[in-house]
Parts: sequence; C-alpha cells; structure tokens
Amino acid sequence: MRDVAIIGGGVSGCYCAYRLSASKHEEVALYEASERIGGRLWSTPVKGAQLPAEIGGMFFRALQKNVSALVEHLALPSEPVQFSRVGQFVRGRWLPESDFSVSDFPFALDPKARGGGPAAVLLYALEQIVPGATDMWPVNRDPPRSANRTFDWLRTQRHNGRPLEVFSLWSVFVDAIGNEAHALLISTLGTSALFRNLNAFDGIWSILHEIGDGQGFRLRDGYQQLPEELARRAMDAGVFLARSHRLLSVARAGDGFELAFATEREERRVEYARRVVLALPQRALQLIAMAPDLFEDAAIFKHVRDRAVAPIRSCKIFLSYERAWWSGANGPTQISARYTDLPMQQCYHFAKAAPEDTALLMGAYADDGLANFWGPLNESGASFASASADEADAQALVASEAMVASLRSQLATVHAVANTPRPEGALYFDWGADPYGAAWHAWTPNMQSWKIRPWMRQPNPNLDLYICGEAYAQRNGWVEGAINSAERILERLGLSRPVWITDPDFQFEIDDGGVEHDDCNHADVQRDVSGHVAAA
Repeated sequence: MRDVAIIGGGVSGCYCAYRLSASKHEEVALYEASERIGGRLWSTPVKGAQLPAEIGGMFFRALQKNVSALVEHLALPSEPVQFSRVGQFVRGRWLPESDFSVSDFPFALDPKARGGGPAAVLLYALEQIVPGATDMWPVNRDPPRSANRTFDWLRTQRHNGRPLEVFSLWSVFVDAIGNEAHALLISTLGTSALFRNLNAFDGIWSILHEIGDGQGFRLRDGYQQLPEELARRAMDAGVFLARSHRLLSVARAGDGFELAFATEREERRVEYARRVVLALPQRALQLIAMAPDLFEDAAIFKHVRDRAVAPIRSCKIFLSYERAWWSGANGPTQISARYTDLPMQQCYHFAKAAPEDTALLMGAYADDGLANFWGPLNESGASFASASADEADAQALVASEAMVASLRSQLATVHAVANTPRPEGALYFDWGADPYGAAWHAWTPNMQSWKIRPWMRQPNPNLDLYICGEAYAQRNGWVEGAINSAERILERLGLSRPVWITDPDFQFEIDDGGVEHDDCNHADVQRDVSGHVAAA
C-alpha cells in the first residue's frame, strides 16, 4: 500500500510530489491520466523557432511570491516580458490605446471615465464600487497595508446594502458604470469571463492582483518546464510516476483507499494508498466515481464541487510564418497585443528570439462565449499544416483550413490590411474539452470562498482524502493559486514551510474558520517535521 497517492500530473500534483519526496512519507506515487506531464501548462516546440507556443498558462508575476521563489529555487531560466498594448478594434472601428475622449467614440460613457484607455475605465469602475480600493494592497504595498487588511476590508464592503459575494461582478459593474462601460471593458481587456462569471468579492480581489502583482516573467524554455522539473526531482528522490493512468473510482479500503485506474490500453488496474491527494480541476473530479461513504454528506460535497466555481472555457490559435508581417514587437522579450470584440478576442505578436527564427502569432485567445465560435470550424474539413515540432503535440493541436481562413479574415480587419499572408503552420486547443473542462475557474455568486476553500481541501476531516489545485484556490487562473492551494494541504500532511518562502508573514491563502488551526502561520500547523528538508 502506498503511503500517499497523488492523482494528476499538473503543476499542483507535481508540486505535491516534489515536496513529499523530501518528507517522512516514504512511498509516494504520482498518477497522470495522459502521457504528458504538465496539465494546463503545455509548451509545444514550434518548427524553426527557439521559443515554444504556450498552449496553456504563459506568465507569472514578480509579486506572486511562491511561484517566483520556486522558479529561482529550481534554477529555471526566466526572463521579464515587455508587454505592450497596441490598441483595439471594437464596434467596427479602431480605437487608440490611451485616449477615449474622441467625439465620435462608439460607447456612451460617463465623461469622467473617458480620460484614458481601458485601464483608466477599470480603475474608475473600482472606485465607484469600492471607494479606496486602488490605494489598498496589493496595488499600494506600503505599510501598514497587507493582504489580510485588504481581505478583511473587502468583506466589510457593501453594494446596495448587501455583501459583495452575493453579486456577480457583472451586476455591480453595470450598476456602477453602466452597460456601455461594462461592454467596453469586455471588448478591450482580453477577457469577458473575468467581468461576468466571478462573484464580486473574488472578482475585485483578482482585479486588484492583476493591477498590483508587478512585472510579468516567462520561463525561457516554456512554462511546462516547471511541472516537468518538479516531477523529475520527485522521481530522483524516489517518487513513483505512472503515466497513462486515468482514475476511475475511489473507495474506502481498510485504513486507506482503493483506487481503480484505466491504463493506456483501457485495462483496469487497482492500487491502494493510505492517503490520497486529488490534484485535479473541477471537471476531472466530476469524472471520478467516488463512493458516498467518503464524505459526511455526499450530496453536499457534490453541490459544492459543482456549484462553488464556474468553469471558464478558453481556446487559443497560434499561426507561424516565415517572417512577421505585423509590427509592434521588436526585442526578443517583447509581446504586443491587440484587442477586439470579434471572435478572435485578442492576438499576441511575439518577437523572435533570433532573426532566423519562425515568426509566431497567437492569432486568437478567446474565452467565455467567444470560445464557442471556433469549435464548429474545426469539426470537419481538411487540417492545416501543424506548427508544432513535436509529433504527439501536432496530433493533439490540430487546426482546420476553415478555422485558419476565418482567423485570417479577422486578423486582416483588426490590422487594417486587405489580407494576411497564408501561415506556414497552425495550432489550436480548446481547454473546455474533457478531462480539463476549463482553462481556469471562477468563484460563483453567493459563495463565500474563504469558508469553502478550507472545507474543500479535506471534505471529510476524518479521512486522509485531499483536494488541491487551481479550481478551488484563492487565486483561480494562476499557477500561484495552484501551488498555494497544494501547500495548504501539505500542511495537513505534516510538512513545514518550504525553504524558498523566507517571509514569515507570507500566507498561501487567506481563509476564515472552516478547520481548526487552519491559519497557515499557526504554530501547530507550520511545525518542523522530523526528516523534512527541501529537495535539492
């Protein structure tokens, strides 16, 4: 019987495996449903280019302390990204980036919100909803401001006399700045999901981090290198890795658990473990048959699992060219972006790492309803040549001729050219497909995330069955959220604070009640464990 079985080879699962490999837990196994380690971090090599295409997560931020320190601890080469906005094409016309005061502006905005670009409108909206928010941590990090102070302050704020979490971010934005300003933000900030699906409390918390988390960074060899390196070091320290093991069911068995897997050939294999960590997103959890006696109330678990967060569908289409036909990204770490209300939603122009490299364009990055536009175009007809240099990735990231033709037409409109050249290769992936079910997740209205998070980490306090990952994290949508969530369950497995976190006041997630001593700084949780050292 395994001491700990970790299900899911994404970043949170690999992080758990790495941390547990240096702990008192002797037999640790990591099971991944596919052949690929990385989950929603997927960096595929591009033919003729040094930089990969990031199919999933792309960047981390300087003030995301856990992932930044972890990258440094693992000695993974990273570099700052020089990101710039070029402008936006909305409602049939091109808008300048920083001046919304033109007389024929196509949105009917309050004059007070028209002095600058989308960022100015966003800041104006926040101040209308929660006055003083833009002077709080993390936007302003001067003492005595802190994460706890902002968190506690937001919980005291009211909209129409009621707590923020009972509303959608959509409704409070419309109440504060009107439908037109809300439509403008959806069209010009690269995401409609952020301004629709989140509950207002967690939505505002997320926006403050988007504003205040500092410089963006990327891993030079791709973000997937992070979970791959964690898994490699875990295996070197004795963790067993089983690929192509899709978990079918979990049941109690003696003083542990019975885990039934389907292997690559769909053969059934049974394993046993004393402790189980489900490092999985919402949809992957839904696909597992869980015995009712795993929970004090199985119906409550199912309700929280399915309703507390909403899955956010998102897709990307990359196009590769012999040479760049666009302008705006010149240095090797520069990325320029354009935004639109067309189905492509946004495009990123990537500068080449070397003059002779293939030029890469993320021609579409669409979420929410706009992601639905692209799937039907890819269901029939001829396939376009792949831009991936990896054979397995090329088969998984197929784009059709019809999809590329539609995207080329939209790109021509957004760039104000008659037509765009035919690309050499293309890549497409929709994260809404099983087993992922979403690119990221958002806390839904009427859910008090600070109470649900600690409960979801260990739904039955009498059983060593744990859940972690991005989906039910405080920082949904970010690797920082995934590994912070993982760290909180590792506390319950007896691990002390990792050596790369040197700030004694840093909190992985800020909760409220839920489980006794669930404060990550509590002496009974952050204790030294015999035999625990940082893996090298």
